[in-house]
Amino acid sequence: MWSLVFLTAIAITSLNLQPCEGLLKVIADFDRWEHINGSDVFNVEMLRVRKYNRTLSVLNGTIGLLIDLSNTYEYGVSFSRSAQGNNQYDAYPMKLASRPFCEFIRTHYRDYQHFFLNSSNLPYVTEEGLCPFPKGDYWMKDLYIESSAIPVVVPEGFWRATLELRNIETGVEAARGAMYVKITKEYI
Repeated sequence: MWSLVFLTAIAITSLNLQPCEGLLKVIADFDRWEHINGSDVFNVEMLRVRKYNRTLSVLNGTIGLLIDLSNTYEYGVSFSRSAQGNNQYDAYPMKLASRPFCEFIRTHYRDYQHFFLNSSNLPYVTEEGLCPFPKGDYWMKDLYIESSAIPVVVPEGFWRATLELRNIETGVEAARGAMYVKITKEYI
């Protein structure tokens, strides 16, 4: 679930920017996942990043969603970048502002769900949306970031996407996680 949001967030930033069609190729490679809090909402103990081959890391494992997620929650993603790779991350002006969870699924996730459908058992979302998002175990098998989802204007470096789920009624943070990705560019 967290990884689908991260991938969707990266893809969304490229709505008006098309990937380079010639000389430059953007490569996004998973580094790691951190579950910061929210173990009463998500169980991500079985989620792992592993090397698929010499040049690609993939996400494997199962995420247990322990509650139904509805519009009583809002979801937001912020990005930060470490140009040197020294864990000194600077906030980046690219983000997905918090919005009700079902609205996020109906819009952003639905537009990019084709990235996940062959590598996971995440539900297919129709134009009407899916609310509430059902609790259950969602697996990922060899899920990778499509380079076509990353605009060429995104700079190289180590990226952290901080994902936050907040209860709208109480204003309390329900869950937080961070996905780390290395972005490089290669001339072909």
